[in-house]
Amino acid sequence: MNDRSDRTSKIVALLRERVRLGPLHRRLFYISFGILWGSGALWVLIQWFKDPELGAARTLLQTFAMKIHGAAMLIFLAMLGTLFTHVRRGWILRANRLSGCFNIAINVLLAVTGWLLYYIPDDSTREWASFVHWSIGLAALPLLSVHIWFGRAASDRKMNEDEQALKSPHRPKRINQYRL
Repeated sequence: MNDRSDRTSKIVALLRERVRLGPLHRRLFYISFGILWGSGALWVLIQWFKDPELGAARTLLQTFAMKIHGAAMLIFLAMLGTLFTHVRRGWILRANRLSGCFNIAINVLLAVTGWLLYYIPDDSTREWASFVHWSIGLAALPLLSVHIWFGRAASDRKMNEDEQALKSPHRPKRINQYRL
């Protein structure tokens, strides 16, 4: 019986380890996201308070913010690619699916509207793409925060349930819910 609970706790730990990002991975993701979001928010802030007489002309600070935003976007897209295992494990475990899908959809929309801003010369399309891009971009921070909060809460809840199941010899083990 002890051998079985040992195996159960190892499987649960393995699954939890693979869903949760490692400390270095998490920090790099948060830093790249923070720089990307901050540079985009800076651009929007400057745009709102820019002298209306400048029209479509960019200020030096806007140009700098756009360069930082573009460089950070390349790093962030690479970081998104490293999350494949995280997304796959979360999907298999049925953990945090709704907020995860929202975050994936938001990143797809941001990539498409960013591409439109960079490559489409038509002014009306650029205005629309710009509005959609910065609106969704500003909303990305609270949505990512909610995803992280839900994930941590669910992880803590599962850990408490699993610890209770391991302590009680009469309670049925729920290891079958974890499909590899």
